[in-house]
Amino acid sequence: MYDGHWMMDTGHVGAASDHMAEVTQRIATIVTYAQAARQFLDHRPPDLDEVRQALDCIVRDGYRACDVIYRIRGLRTLQGGAAER
Repeated sequence: MYDGHWMMDTGHVGAASDHMAEVTQRIATIVTYAQAARQFLDHRPPDLDEVRQALDCIVRDGYRACDVIYRIRGLRTLQGGAAER
């Protein structure tokens, strides 16, 4: 029984690590789109369609990052439940 819990905990750690990599990727993408939006605003005249698209991507990736964080929290809850058994 102990070995089963160890395996479950190891699986959760691996999944959490994968999720953290995904969150990091999403945040890096958000920063990239924000930098692009600033550059589009610096154009004369500003390219507002490009800015709008960059902002849409920022919002989309922000929601995706939130979803990943919720999954990580869920894994933590599962891990706590397994430890209590």
